[in-house]
Amino acid sequence: MDMPSEEPHPAVVCAGISFPAGNDDFRAARNYCAQACRQFNNTPEDAPPEVRSSRWLDIIRPARDRSSDPLTPAVTHDMTFRNPSLKSQAPFVKPPFYVDYGLRVRVGASTFINRGCMIMDTPVADVVVGERCNIGPNCCIVSVGHALNAEERLTKQASIGKPITVGNGVWIGANVTILGGVTIGDGAVIGAGSVITRSIPPSTLAVGVPARVIQSLDATTVRPSEVCSSVATLAEAMSSFARSAAPVDRLDELELARISSGIFPRLAPTPPTAAFPVAVPEHVRGHSSAKQLSISSTSSSATDRTPDSGSCSESTALEDDTDHEFSRTRRRRRREHSTTNSRSRRHRVMRSCPQLFKSDIMIVVAITSVAFTLLTCLFFAGMLMGAKWFSLLVSPAQGSPIE
Repeated sequence: MDMPSEEPHPAVVCAGISFPAGNDDFRAARNYCAQACRQFNNTPEDAPPEVRSSRWLDIIRPARDRSSDPLTPAVTHDMTFRNPSLKSQAPFVKPPFYVDYGLRVRVGASTFINRGCMIMDTPVADVVVGERCNIGPNCCIVSVGHALNAEERLTKQASIGKPITVGNGVWIGANVTILGGVTIGDGAVIGAGSVITRSIPPSTLAVGVPARVIQSLDATTVRPSEVCSSVATLAEAMSSFARSAAPVDRLDELELARISSGIFPRLAPTPPTAAFPVAVPEHVRGHSSAKQLSISSTSSSATDRTPDSGSCSESTALEDDTDHEFSRTRRRRRREHSTTNSRSRRHRVMRSCPQLFKSDIMIVVAITSVAFTLLTCLFFAGMLMGAKWFSLLVSPAQGSPIE
């Protein structure tokens, strides 16, 4: 069987574009994107689709007109399963999800991204993920790099951005790393744990470090999936488990009925966490990029209170309560820390510097011993001198003739 060619696609042969990532405008864009990712990751997975879609757009389109967000009917992925003619507005991304800039990241709305995905993008090169892709957990897409020459890295201190393109219908396994300047063709499959350093042709299977094409995925060469049966509902899945599970692990009829009907007990409320509003940091608000990326809090709050998004206002109120609770907890912990710090400072210093205090004590003991010795010598010398003078004074009287 002829193996497909692994030569890079001519369109992606790119030496990269250099940019000063340490400048204030680039740093302002990264700070804003980091806060947007934090807010997206703190959003519950069962939040209203309008909220999740808006938080996703805050990452990849921060300078958009937010007044039109509530007017767009939200379509979730479960809706597309029931009705394939519908098209969702945002991909299904499970938190946590991390991006550096987000300004040139484009992900197909029908794509699924599992937990722990990281996209290290740049503002000088596009990162494009097509439609109907499946990206496994803990995948890393790295489109930024640095010069190989050590002297050039130290002197220029610049980053290099290269484009990355993932075609339609691509399946990327868990813990895959995709480096800059490559293209993965439509319908390709990347094995778990692979490192993509060169372009992958369409409809091929690539695995390894670095990844190499090991099989073509044409209809004539791929054997059918190893599937013995299939189910369409949760009730069917649980009924098959009830038949196959060991007696000790089997669920009773009431449990099976509740699970099959989607009736689950209410969970205990989780402790409040900090709410991180999307805002440009104080020290970079004066820069031009920060002004372009900044969003008016007034317009944002007005959007959340729009009648078409009642759930958004509830989410905003919940975040406000959470923020107040977090502030109170932080102040209380700060007071407790200061009190404990003042009480145990002396003990911490004693424990951290035992040799210092030991040497000081030895010096004091030595000085005290020398001083005591000198005082003792002076005392006995004085006694001897006094005895000598006393003997001189009384000797004439003793030596005089007796009348």
